[in-house]
Amino acid sequence: MASSKRRWLPIVAGVLVLCGLVIAGGAIMSVIYFRDRVQITQGTPRANALAQLEAARRRFPDPRPLLVMDDDRRPRFTDGLTEHRNPGTVEAVHVIAWDADDGALVSLSLPMWLLRLKSGPIQFGQYASGFDDHGVRLDPKDLDRYGPGVIIDFEEAGGDLVLLTAQ
Repeated sequence: MASSKRRWLPIVAGVLVLCGLVIAGGAIMSVIYFRDRVQITQGTPRANALAQLEAARRRFPDPRPLLVMDDDRRPRFTDGLTEHRNPGTVEAVHVIAWDADDGALVSLSLPMWLLRLKSGPIQFGQYASGFDDHGVRLDPKDLDRYGPGVIIDFEEAGGDLVLLTAQ
């Protein structure tokens, strides 16, 4: 009886070590994956940032954003966007943001399969750029329905610029 209990101890320890290695490997792969998709350019002048944002907007025949900011700085769906605006399917969401304080231009690309793994919709709320809690919920199905295009395009009071596009 005592020898059978001792046999389980190495098995349980081995399973725990294996689980730890899998978790550590997943964390390392996640860091590598996101590091390859984020580009940060320090010291970017405002004119260069505006040119990159304009180039991203020009990719779409219909450059109207899916979401706009109202007078109270709350996001809402743009009026009149009930039909498919741009042909094609959405494969990724691209974020371009420029920080006016240090001139950092950040570019990030997230594939749609990753956004679909998230449980629930993407919410633009208080925790995201000062919007209120009851902001807009945007589901990946909404992006598929509207197709590629500008999701949101705004400028913060301090001069920061943010552009989200679905491509």
